[in-house]
Amino acid sequence: MSAAVNTYVIAFGANLDQPVDTLKSAYIKLAISWKVVGTSGLYRTAPVGGVEQGDFTNAVAVFETELSPTEVLDELHHVENEFGRTREVRWGPRTLDLDIIAAWRDGVPVLMDTPDLTIPHPRAFERSFVTVPWNEIALPSKFRELPGHGSIDQLPSARDSLTVIPERLDE
Repeated sequence: MSAAVNTYVIAFGANLDQPVDTLKSAYIKLAISWKVVGTSGLYRTAPVGGVEQGDFTNAVAVFETELSPTEVLDELHHVENEFGRTREVRWGPRTLDLDIIAAWRDGVPVLMDTPDLTIPHPRAFERSFVTVPWNEIALPSKFRELPGHGSIDQLPSARDSLTVIPERLDE
């Protein structure tokens, strides 16, 4: 019996130190262990949440791995910690933020709501810094659906205009 193939949409964000370099380095760390399905370009976006801070650099990547959602979350936290992530202020500035946005087990959407992890991400549908980069990745249609919200390209936030950084996550 072969292990399940789990597909994850992961959002990358940072606004401290060297965000472009940080996002690329974090991507490389994940790509060493997980199969890359697709990556987006980089975008500069305004912060959300009302905390006074600088703009963010954001991107999205899609990976396949045999790891469960909680194992992926643990790995994302490990990588964030390697880059000096702290969690003093909710929605505050950060060296690195990695979030599971959506997941599929053998192509079937994963729905999960625990104290530590909610899949799909509960605010992803309204966040252009997630939907715009995700929408640019060429993926099979099942991986372009945000469960409970429909196709990424039909979400109003995916049509927002963001400032493009002329680099890609995987360069």
